[in-house]
Amino acid sequence: MSLRRRSCNACFKGRRKCDLCYPVCENCMRTKKNCQYAYPPRPRGRTNEPRTASDEIDISSTTQASNAVLELELLKSPAVAVLDASDQDAVLQLPLSFTPGTCTPDFTPERISFSATSRLVGTLGEVQPIQGSTRSWQWVMDELKGYPGEFAHRGETIFIHRDQYCDEMPQPIRTAFGICSSFCLSPETTNREMAFRVIDAEVSELLQSPTEPSSSSGCKLSPLRTELARLQALLLYQTIRLFHGNLQQRVAAEQQGSMLMTTALKIIVRAQSEPELQRPKTRHAWVLGECIRRTALLVYFLYGVNSVYREGICVGLHTLRQLPLSAEISSWGVDGECAVQGDQGHLRGEAAQMLPYEAFLARWLVSMPRRLDRFEKLLIVPCQGLEAVEAFEDLGGLVAESI
Repeated sequence: MSLRRRSCNACFKGRRKCDLCYPVCENCMRTKKNCQYAYPPRPRGRTNEPRTASDEIDISSTTQASNAVLELELLKSPAVAVLDASDQDAVLQLPLSFTPGTCTPDFTPERISFSATSRLVGTLGEVQPIQGSTRSWQWVMDELKGYPGEFAHRGETIFIHRDQYCDEMPQPIRTAFGICSSFCLSPETTNREMAFRVIDAEVSELLQSPTEPSSSSGCKLSPLRTELARLQALLLYQTIRLFHGNLQQRVAAEQQGSMLMTTALKIIVRAQSEPELQRPKTRHAWVLGECIRRTALLVYFLYGVNSVYREGICVGLHTLRQLPLSAEISSWGVDGECAVQGDQGHLRGEAAQMLPYEAFLARWLVSMPRRLDRFEKLLIVPCQGLEAVEAFEDLGGLVAESI
């Protein structure tokens, strides 16, 4: 439960606008529901009094919401191609509340309220693992929490392509690989306390405003690729914290969720302003654009699944539905001659076919049964269920045998 929300529990769960009347709001009075506030609303009409800390939080939340709406409208617009520098600065600038401080305590709460952690601890105070209430949700959670180990084993995940850093590997990815390897490949011998201290330091550093690489460092990565590497490393760290961390680690990761989701939107909008990614002429350019899209979507997936576990509501669902996906998902795993043919196809300079996440789901419902790509399966299972996906694939196998 967000400590900043003001609506009553019934309006919050029903996703209705609450008029904040106390002790009973108009919606609960009309529907005869029990009206309870996590935090009783402040009386209105105090226009001449100085702002308090809670007033500043309300203003900050409004600023964050308007920025997210503006960026979401850009995602919906099919005409987004190239933005002027001034427009990019206006759209991509983070709210002041998203600017991290210079030390870790800005993200680590000194006091943890019981209402915020009731689902995290058991009756005896032990930290509860994040588990799904159904077979489908458990499959999704197992898939998400396996990415750090997969990256350590194979050097790739469904959002980090094996060819993404074949020419040059930025420092955030190098460090993330070392931490994931230490934490996942030898968990019995790893000093967990030290590992999480390292993760805390890395997360704190990555959340700072990025600095341009010096010319003497020899780094040839573009700022977009560097920012993507930072976000991918953060995604791996927060996955470890949420699924394997203690209470302090999990609460800190939740509090930083807004920053990660905003960063994901920023990098999506920046990618939409790059002509090279809108009309990729090489497979390497297509891979970069696809890694950006998948990483942004996985950030929303991670925090959405966590919020479903905690509160039964998917945070950021409206934005998640509009995030762009490539219509060529199956091209992710091709290699050899197929990759060369795809590279030659990109040389024609055709625009990459994109569709929103919700349009992808609608297209799947009317598609021919077949064996699904791993990423496709992750996109579909949370909405349609694991049983429906397995039946779809089984039917696809029967169709293939009959041909």
